[in-house]
Parts: sequence; C-alpha cells; structure tokens
Amino acid sequence: MRLIVNADDFGLTRGVNLGIIEALQRGVVRSATLMAQMPATDHAIALSKGFPELAVGVHLCLTYGEPMSDNVPTLLDGSGSFQTQRAFWENQSMNPAEIEKELQAQIDHVLAQGLGISHLDGHHHCHRHALVAPAAEKLAARYAIPLRPVNGKVRYKGKSLAFSEDFYGKGASEAAFLATVKHFYHKVDVLEIMVHPGLVDEPLLQTSRYAMERAHELAVLSAATLPEKLAELGVTPDNYTCFSVLD
Repeated sequence: MRLIVNADDFGLTRGVNLGIIEALQRGVVRSATLMAQMPATDHAIALSKGFPELAVGVHLCLTYGEPMSDNVPTLLDGSGSFQTQRAFWENQSMNPAEIEKELQAQIDHVLAQGLGISHLDGHHHCHRHALVAPAAEKLAARYAIPLRPVNGKVRYKGKSLAFSEDFYGKGASEAAFLATVKHFYHKVDVLEIMVHPGLVDEPLLQTSRYAMERAHELAVLSAATLPEKLAELGVTPDNYTCFSVLD
C-alpha cells in the first residue's frame, strides 16, 4: 500500500508553510495542497521550488479569502469575500458557471507560477458540495490528475484510493495515525491521510481556530518513531505521483 500524507493549507501563513516543510524534512509528509489566493502563497511557492520531493496540488477554496476571478457574485458575501463555511454549505443557489470559473482561476494561477499540479482537493472539503463537485471532477479530468475522494474508496487509473480525515484535533496522535494505516492496509492500493502541520505565528492565530493543534500535529508527524513503525508495516510515505508508477 502506498501512503500519501497530505498537508492541507499550504500558503495560509508563513508559519504553516514552514511547518509543512519541516514535516517534509523531518517527518512523513510528502504532499501538500496550495491555497492559491492567500497572503503567504508566494512564500509557499518559493519554498516548494527548493524541495522538489514535495508534490504540490491545489487546495481549492470557496470559503475563505477573496476570489481570483471577477463577476462571481453567487459565491460571495456582501463584502465581496467568499462566504463563511456555514453560509457556503447552506447555499444551494451558487451558479455552476461561476464555480467552475473561480476554481479554474485558482488552478491557472498555480500553473502560471511554474508548478506542476499533483492533485486537487478542497478547503473545508468544499469540493464535496453538491454544486461544486461536478466542476471539481470536470477540472480534475481536464488536467488528468486525481481529486481527493470523499471518505470511502474510489478507483483511479485502475487502482483503489481511499481517504481519511481522522487525523485531526483529538484524533491527531501517533496511535490513531497507525490505526488508520492498519485499517486500510491490504484493503486499498493507495491511502491518503489529511494532516494540518504548522508553526504557530500571529497571522495563523488571527485567521484560524485550528492553530495550536497544528504544532501538535507537526510534533507527531515529525517524531522519529513514526517512519520506523511505518517501515515495520512495509509502508513508505509517498505522494500522488505514485499513480504514474503504479500504472
């Protein structure tokens, strides 16, 4: 089984970016998804170019920050920013054309920086919304890259792919991480575990309710014991480029 430990929120703040790189250098993270329109996006892009072993995807965002495209009113609140999480999930009137336009703009921005895109997923799982999923699936097919599955198992290039979001909050422990790996072992070809490591900085404290927990996640993911225990299971951390090897 190939294991993809993907760090979400790359680009959110410089501290988050540095924490993700630390989790790459000292830990088991080999994949991250970049938020295209954040204040620390450029910092994340510069860092990633120095670490080619980190595969970078796009963390599609419709619930935080400002849009990258014009004339997408059904995606915004009254101030011109994206809706809150709650408003987003309750909104059944978003225009599908505006959704695709904005997601395309975010992908195009990342590509314009000279980065290859390993896969797509969604901030706050926005790609799961019934009105967003068709556009996300269409764009993933257009670029021939994987889209993070909903909890459960999907097929991609003839291989089984599963996703777990259990490493979060109180579930962010080495024991829980290994339990998830063991649960899926021999059941799927590829498993992605979502993680949120980071170094806590002032911008993070101002923008995210999930702040100190990121430092805890970083400590767990960077512990020397974790790769040793994965090796004992015969599991090696990888990224979404593994599908080209498995193909």
